[in-house]
Amino acid sequence: MSITVGIDSYIDIAGADEYFAGRLYSDSWTNATAEDKEKALKQATKAIDRQPLKGRPVDLKQPLAFPRCYLAPGAPPSQYRFDLLPGWWCETDVPQAVKDATCEEALALLERGNSQRRKLQQEGVQAVDIGDVSETYRPGSGRGLISQEAKELLKPYLAGAVLIC
Repeated sequence: MSITVGIDSYIDIAGADEYFAGRLYSDSWTNATAEDKEKALKQATKAIDRQPLKGRPVDLKQPLAFPRCYLAPGAPPSQYRFDLLPGWWCETDVPQAVKDATCEEALALLERGNSQRRKLQQEGVQAVDIGDVSETYRPGSGRGLISQEAKELLKPYLAGAVLIC
């Protein structure tokens, strides 16, 4: 197995290692095997691509959701280029925030992606009682991204509502 950036992940293991070198509390990443790191990055990329995103892919045949094009007035910022369609501008590369979010989600997957709590939430369980302790989950809380940091990094790219034609 190996990672092909732009095909099955937004960042490779070396890039993620560099990201985590400057981050506290990343022991789960540091202590993971190369195989588990690769799996986590690929799974994190898939989770990000399942989010409702603004815009559209630059190339409709590209395997991943980023880079993207956006409909916006005015001239695009420097990291974008004009698209052939009027009013659209496109990213020239995957944004750093998306690469960072991939790292954060991969770390969260290594730390707690297979937890019993997460499994219950994914199965739609809304409440658990064990003796005097109870826990209630919001509907749909087991879906989406695990990492709150990844969610924050992706906020500018997430669509609030999506037009379905």
